[in-house]
Amino acid sequence: QRRVHGECKPPHTSTIPSSWCTIESDPGVFTELCETIGVRDVQFEEVFSLDEGSIAEMSQGKVHGLIFLFKWRQERDHRNIVGFPDPDLFFAKQVITNACATQAILSVLMNSATVELGPVLSDFRAFTREFDPMMKGLAISNSDAIRAAHNSFHKVSSFEIVQDDRDEPEDAFHFVAYVPFKGKIYELDGLKEGPIEVGEY
Repeated sequence: QRRVHGECKPPHTSTIPSSWCTIESDPGVFTELCETIGVRDVQFEEVFSLDEGSIAEMSQGKVHGLIFLFKWRQERDHRNIVGFPDPDLFFAKQVITNACATQAILSVLMNSATVELGPVLSDFRAFTREFDPMMKGLAISNSDAIRAAHNSFHKVSSFEIVQDDRDEPEDAFHFVAYVPFKGKIYELDGLKEGPIEVGEY
């Protein structure tokens, strides 16, 4: 089922109006977004199972990472954050609403040693390398090129959905990236304080 509305809102940005639209959870949209920003030879595919057969099939090609779409719940996560991650591991806090899909895509792209990022993202990665996660998140929010690519996939509908205070609140959904990096698997969630190591490979 495609999700368009109700992306998770960072708790510390409630007073900041977002100039980022919601985009559809669709692998074709994600692939075209990458191409729009200058990334080449990357394709997103929908995964319906993580059983051994599916993992083996994915292993036939080059897998740069996985992006999961979760129903978001406000709860305490007791897992340990990596306190001093490798400086080459790209992790950015999400500081604006509606950006979590693009931010998860960036987490996969920026942490691959083989993806051809193109000039826009190559310059962005070099520019933000010494930034802390909050500053990286702010840099994403202030990037005209990244925002323009994201907003070019705004969902166009023949109907305008209007909600008022009497409507039931929508469920919030949130994108989280999982990436292989230097022998370890990291969960990169812009709503967390830092990366979480979840395995090895």
